Amino acid sequence: MSMTDQTNITDQEIKDTFKRDGYVVVKDIIADHDLEPIRDHIKTKVDEYACEQYAEGNISSLYETESFVRRYAVICEELSTSPRGWMGNTYGREFYDLYNLPSVLHVLGIIHGPEISNIGGPALRTKLPGSIITSFPWHQDSQYIDQSTIGKKERHTEDLQMVTVWVPLVEATVENGCCWVIPGSHHWGLLDGARDQDNNVRMEKDVETRGNPVPIPLKPGGALFMSNLCVHTSKLNTTNGCRWSIDFRYFPTSDRSDLIPKQKQAAEFVRDKVRRGGREPLVVLTSGHKPTWEEWDTANRKLQLASRG
Repeated sequence: MSMTDQTNITDQEIKDTFKRDGYVVVKDIIADHDLEPIRDHIKTKVDEYACEQYAEGNISSLYETESFVRRYAVICEELSTSPRGWMGNTYGREFYDLYNLPSVLHVLGIIHGPEISNIGGPALRTKLPGSIITSFPWHQDSQYIDQSTIGKKERHTEDLQMVTVWVPLVEATVENGCCWVIPGSHHWGLLDGARDQDNNVRMEKDVETRGNPVPIPLKPGGALFMSNLCVHTSKLNTTNGCRWSIDFRYFPTSDRSDLIPKQKQAAEFVRDKVRRGGREPLVVLTSGHKPTWEEWDTANRKLQLASRG
């Protein structure tokens, strides 16, 4: 089995598995108390949303007694809606702390080396029951990073090693839509594909004829570390509750000394795209100064003020 899933996985196994497969799964590296602030953020936003919709007469109940996995699903069921993305913001101290978790940074240092930055914003996934729009087709993360215009192919980060860290907030199973990967697909290079009208990237070739898909069921506390060129998908949630997860991305800091010119150009592309979106990339591993939460928050506020003015 290509998925490395031992709790006591060694540093060398992490390095070798990632190099061979383009991903590695490490179990039990995130304590539940480190995930609880993210769950609390979700609970607060869902409660605000419920109160808003109830006040407007759009739903018949606040559904306060429903469980974490069910409450948002029940609200969306009554509203007959299935949004693609998260309704709330994804910025705050709890996210800064998540990006800087020592256990996560340890694995990143093994597979990514020194001088690493986080792109400064996560994807908080709601994967609702039966949601087709969040059943993402096969793709590589570089395709989403590089392309912003529907139908327009762009190639910027093929030569830049980036790492996605995918973390379940509830147990991810085959039934509720866990990730699937194709081991070794990162060796294929950046494949052709473009954003469709629903903003999801569609590949031009049937990648399942080229490799063998593997499901990645994962319990909270584990993390999937994935190359930006690893081909992966997320299938339909066939349960009655939300499959909550969060994923966040790291890239070589643009002034890293060992980058060749095309890698430096790609890192600058990522940095500049993040800044245009109103976020400052967060340096997480460095031999120099590492920003505190207060410093990073101040830098983000200045950037947002400048973009408005």
